[in-house]
Amino acid sequence: METTKIQLDGKARLAGTLTIELMPKGQPAKFVLVDVIPGTDSKELARDLYKQMTLTLGSGSFKFNQSGDKVVIEKANQSAPAFSVRVVNLSILGMSVLID
Repeated sequence: METTKIQLDGKARLAGTLTIELMPKGQPAKFVLVDVIPGTDSKELARDLYKQMTLTLGSGSFKFNQSGDKVVIEKANQSAPAFSVRVVNLSILGMSVLID
């Protein structure tokens, strides 16, 4: 994929975690883990996910943007590998994740 959007919705009722896997074609998978406390809403989780992605995955092959409750992942340039994104773990009661 060239661009992937992660849309978050809801509000955490209990503490939990969100784990996202980003798999560049021909490279090992990279994981991003975000811990969530009760009362965290979708905009706060999107901000935390964006920060973790930027720290964990760096700025080499991918660009990350956050707007409200959405996080967008894009190839940084044409030579960057295609990639896929999936939710590995979502254990946050009251929160949902849509990858588009």
